[in-house]
Amino acid sequence: MDGSDNKAFQEVDDLAFFNSVALFRDVPPDELRMIVAMATTERFAKGEIVLFEGEATNDLLIVRAGKVEVYVLRAEHKIHITELGPTSYFGEMSVFDDYPRSANVVAVSDVLAYRIDRDSFRAFLRSNPAALFQMCTVFSHRLRNTNSALAKH
Repeated sequence: MDGSDNKAFQEVDDLAFFNSVALFRDVPPDELRMIVAMATTERFAKGEIVLFEGEATNDLLIVRAGKVEVYVLRAEHKIHITELGPTSYFGEMSVFDDYPRSANVVAVSDVLAYRIDRDSFRAFLRSNPAALFQMCTVFSHRLRNTNSALAKH
């Protein structure tokens, strides 16, 4: 394969991956290409802190490979929230608000993630209401699941 074949293969692979992410599942292919073009890749080593609770927010991250743990510290006790693997995302609240991070995220294994800058993604959502509606649907499901989990405690 020459360089252009590799690039074309990578684009198809990236589009298929982003299509498998719940946030982007029903986004039309042309709009999905715009999302892929916004994304940069970042690697985190096992044990590396990806996000700190309380830090300034500005982007959304999507796990391509590996696993991360989401947790909070309360009264010096670590409270495990969840573990996220490929196609999972975090930092999504920062797309809509300017509040600090609500949790810590640490790499449980080596992690490859896509990072999408908030300002670029906000501009995209303003001009692509179908993608915004899909995100709202996914957020609604996530909130329902959280409420259900909290009701069990």
